[in-house]
Amino acid sequence: MIDVPARASTFAKAWLTPGTALGLLVLFTLVTVLLLSLVPLLVALLRPVVRWLDRWRVWGAGVLSARMAARPRRLTTLTLRVLERDLAELLVVLLAGAVLLACGSALFWLAGEVAESGGVVRIDQMIFAQLRALRTDWLDIAMVAVTELGGARVSVAVGVAVFAWLCWRRAWTVALYWAAALLGARACVMALKLGMARVRPASIYSGLESYSFPSGHAASSMVTYGFLAFLMCLRQPWRVRIPVLALTVVAVAAIGVSRLYLGMHWLSDVAAGYALGLAWIALLGTAYRTLHGPAPEDSVAPWRLGVVASAAVVVTFSYVAWFRLPDTLERYRQVGGQAGAATPAALALRLPVPAAGATPAAGRSCDGRCPALRSDSPPR
Repeated sequence: MIDVPARASTFAKAWLTPGTALGLLVLFTLVTVLLLSLVPLLVALLRPVVRWLDRWRVWGAGVLSARMAARPRRLTTLTLRVLERDLAELLVVLLAGAVLLACGSALFWLAGEVAESGGVVRIDQMIFAQLRALRTDWLDIAMVAVTELGGARVSVAVGVAVFAWLCWRRAWTVALYWAAALLGARACVMALKLGMARVRPASIYSGLESYSFPSGHAASSMVTYGFLAFLMCLRQPWRVRIPVLALTVVAVAAIGVSRLYLGMHWLSDVAAGYALGLAWIALLGTAYRTLHGPAPEDSVAPWRLGVVASAAVVVTFSYVAWFRLPDTLERYRQVGGQAGAATPAALALRLPVPAAGATPAAGRSCDGRCPALRSDSPPR
């Protein structure tokens, strides 16, 4: 029988170097930029179809107006109001609705699989065991640094800085949507954590944060950076949108990978966090676009908004890296070493085994098949 974890560890030590990791990150970035570059081409190809549909929209609005004059009805009035909107706006609303429906369905499906200990749980355990074998010193440092970008310190700093700047610019509506995005997503994460009560693979957290589903880092990074990108891309040409969206996708994806690598979350936790965050962006973004419309460009200057958010990230991350990163790295390594100290039989079953003296976290533990470690000290 092939010892998969041992072979993965050997491969990691031989080939997974800082150079190859950087190359993979650059390759992922280039693929992301290429895929985003296809969007303007797709829009250009669909433009004749949109124009044809728009003519039908105008014709339908005229017919309904004539019927309303003869026999007004409530349903006809509502339909006419919809047809009087721009077709491009209607298509955007339909697309956002599809995204919201898909993300919501994915979130409920993942929650059901986790609650019933379905096939997703076995995949979670397999991915966890494989990533345990990839642990190296330099990658520990890189992943802890990346995971801090989605942590509470950086997210709160960006949220407060952007909210204060929007209030200073008197963009009250945008500021309210920004606050609703961050606070609403956080409330949803806390409610789901409390309802699911799924423990982490291994944890440096206590209390409510000892629960794993969904990933707060994944949801927070998706909403914070994703909704910020949404605000920056409004009324901007594609030469501005593509780099902003590419940077957002790479950053959010890297934060999710760091949570898996550090053993703080199962794969389904990160996927659920992404689904929740994307659904929240689709909901609030559509509401802002249709009910209020984009704010004047002079009140929410995209490049100034980006500068404010970037400054908040740089200042907060510099503080974390200088004062907190060494201690945080040691805490992750200690928990990671305990979670990785598994017997061959446990590795064959893809189950993490707690070290001597460690206590299982409170709450459900996937029917006893995925026990997690809990530190008695609060997170830093």
